[in-house]
Amino acid sequence: MLVKPFGGLEAKSTEVERMNCPPYDVVNLEEAKKFSADTHSFMRIVRPDSIAKGGEDIYEIAAKELNRFIDEKLFIKNEKPSFYIYSQKMLSHVQTGLVACVPASAYPEHIKRHELTRKEKEDERMKHILATRAHTEHVFLMYRSQKEIKKLMRIDLGKHLYNFKTENPDTTHNIYRIEDDALIQDITHAFQNVDTFYIADGHHRASASVRVAAEMGGTGEWNYFMATIFPHDELQILGYHRIVKSIDGSESNFLRKIKDAGFDIKKTYNKPPELSKHTIGMYMEGEWYSLKAMDVDDSDLINALDVSILQERILNNILGIKDPRTDPKLDFVGGVNGFEDLKKAVDAKAYKVAFYMYPTEVESVMEVADKNMIMPPKSTWFEPKLRSGFLVHTF
Repeated sequence: MLVKPFGGLEAKSTEVERMNCPPYDVVNLEEAKKFSADTHSFMRIVRPDSIAKGGEDIYEIAAKELNRFIDEKLFIKNEKPSFYIYSQKMLSHVQTGLVACVPASAYPEHIKRHELTRKEKEDERMKHILATRAHTEHVFLMYRSQKEIKKLMRIDLGKHLYNFKTENPDTTHNIYRIEDDALIQDITHAFQNVDTFYIADGHHRASASVRVAAEMGGTGEWNYFMATIFPHDELQILGYHRIVKSIDGSESNFLRKIKDAGFDIKKTYNKPPELSKHTIGMYMEGEWYSLKAMDVDDSDLINALDVSILQERILNNILGIKDPRTDPKLDFVGGVNGFEDLKKAVDAKAYKVAFYMYPTEVESVMEVADKNMIMPPKSTWFEPKLRSGFLVHTF
């Protein structure tokens, strides 16, 4: 695979604590507004709706804000095409990736997906990229780990640009610029031995970038988009949990239906169950349950996923939730928000039942993508997330 160094916009080192923010699509509007209250927050660029007033074009706002950041020297142009190393430490977990540009033309044959995208979300990001003339956020990619590449990803080989911490979860972020021409060449050569990148997070950013490249045509930086690329064996996926507002009947009848659907049910009372593959935790009416799925055909790659088992046997067949993307009875809780948040949601009576999920395996994501298959919605929650606002790829 081709990886390309780029001369991007770099955040002013003394301002990166204020500038960095979560990816645009993991916060709601109210959360985005809290970030955007700080005039140095990058959220004002990636979520311009958080500062827009009635009737204003949000994409014009994004472009104006990016230009303001440049004019005020919050972003400084790095004239020399460079790679960057992005290292994250969350508790004892460490992952180290390469920030580079990758060719839009490699999607989807060599930059593979495992999720479907929604056209309206693609359209929104496409308009944002065209208005700002920039890829403002990373696409989170992974590759099958190779020792040669890992040896080149030593942080002591780069210039240390940033160190900052974020909360929930507590994560330290370090970014280094690789300036040595020989090392840039070695990294470029090493990645030529990688046949495939897999999208971990950022499917809509990737597909929107591909559409921008096709619309603009010709040759130029718009034919490449910014990505951070990690070896698969350094990544972790946390559970992506479900909460449901009603069960349409008594608890005892609901439990009976779950048993009839092929689950071995055990009550664990006020303690969440130990999870393992094909065992789902459930919280209802102040009690925890262990739901062990029986008669699972593990040769069926998609239907053997725990999120598929829950969706088909319980959400669809029992609760009538046919489309998990749109049904108002169903909500999702990301992996960093564990069983305590699920319990709070149900105890507050906003939801009737919560399902605590065992994480999908990283290898399963790659296998699904290799077979050009699609996982159910909200199957993976990679953590830690990449932060935005310290690098921008412009064209």
